[in-house]
Amino acid sequence: MRSLRSWRVDAVYGEPLDGIAVVEVPADLAPLLAEAHRRLRGRPAGIHAGDGAVVEVGDAPGPGWVDPPDEVVAALESASHPVVLAGPGVVLDGAVPGLHALVSSGSLGVLNTWGAKGIFDWRSRHHLATVGLQQLDFARGGLADADLIVATGVDEREARADWRLAPVVEVAPGSLGPLAERWGRARTDIVVPPLRADLARITQAGWAAATRPLPPTRVTRHYGEVLGGGGLVAADPGVAGYWVARTFATTGLGGAQVPADPAAAGFAVACVIVAGLYDPGRAVLAVVDDLGEVHERLLEVAGRLGVPVPVEVWSADGEALDADAHRRRLEHLVATGGWSSVATDARQLDEMVAVAGPIVAWT
Repeated sequence: MRSLRSWRVDAVYGEPLDGIAVVEVPADLAPLLAEAHRRLRGRPAGIHAGDGAVVEVGDAPGPGWVDPPDEVVAALESASHPVVLAGPGVVLDGAVPGLHALVSSGSLGVLNTWGAKGIFDWRSRHHLATVGLQQLDFARGGLADADLIVATGVDEREARADWRLAPVVEVAPGSLGPLAERWGRARTDIVVPPLRADLARITQAGWAAATRPLPPTRVTRHYGEVLGGGGLVAADPGVAGYWVARTFATTGLGGAQVPADPAAAGFAVACVIVAGLYDPGRAVLAVVDDLGEVHERLLEVAGRLGVPVPVEVWSADGEALDADAHRRRLEHLVATGGWSSVATDARQLDEMVAVAGPIVAWT
C-alpha cells in the first residue's frame, strides 16, 4: 500500500489481492481498464495478474514547473510564423492551462493529435485541427508553412514520423506555463490552414444532410447533442474511431477518447465501465465497429459491477435510420444502456480522403 501511494496509483484492476482494494476483472482485461482509468482520471492505475505483484500502467504526471531552455525562448523570438503541435502528454501532465497561457500570450495556432482532443473548444481561434489521422494532415494543417514547430507532449503513435516539416523545438509540458512568462508577442491574426476549412465544409454539410443512411458527421453531431458538454464518447480504433477522432465537436477536455494502440479492441467499453464506477452520473457512450468476444466479456464484467454500458455499433448491416429516429434512439440508449447498430453513408469518407489523403491512423 505504501508503494502504491508513492507511485500515486489511483486504482488496481485484476485478480484479488489480500490487503489491496482491487476492481476484480479477468487478468487479461485488466490492462484495458487500467489504460482507460489513466486516460479518464489522469492518474496511473495498477494491474494485478494474480502473482502478487502490482504493475503500474502509465507514469505519474510530470513536474508542474520546468524552466524552459534559453534556446527555446530564442527560437520563438526569432520565428515569424510558429505553430504548436500538441499531443496527449499535455493532458496527462495536467499542462493544458500552461498551453493556454502560451498560445494566448503569443497568438499561436495549435494542431492537436487525437489523444489531445478537447484542449481547446473546437470554435476557439487557437484550434487549427485534429491531426495524425490522415496522410496529408500535417502538411495541409499548416506545419509545412510554419518557420518553427513547437512540439509538446507528442506521442509518435499518433503523430508518426512525417510531421517534422519545419525546424522543431520540443517543449516539455511542464515548461509551457513558464515559457508563457518569458515570451509573448502582440496579438496577431492566426492563419487558418486549408485543412481546417476543408474539414469544416465536409463536416457541416453532413450535419444538414437528411439522407438514409446518415452521413457519419450527422451521427457524431448527435453524440455531442445527446451527451452534452460534460459527456463522454469513447471509440475503438477503426472506422467509428476515425469519425469520432476526426469530427466529434469537443467543447471540453476528456469528452472524446480514442486510443493510439491499433490492438486496443474493447477500449471504448472499458472507458464507459471506468466512468460508471467513478462518475456514475456522467452521460457516456461506447462506439465500436463490431461486438467481438472481448466486448462481450467486458459487458459481462460491467453487469457484475452494476455499470450500465450503452454501445452503438457502426455496421454496414445496421439500421439505416433518419436523423430524428437516430436521435431518439440514441437518447434512449444513453439513458438505459444496452446496444444498437447504425449504418452510415460511406461516401462521406471519399470526401475526407480527397482533402486529407488516406487514413494512416493505427497502421
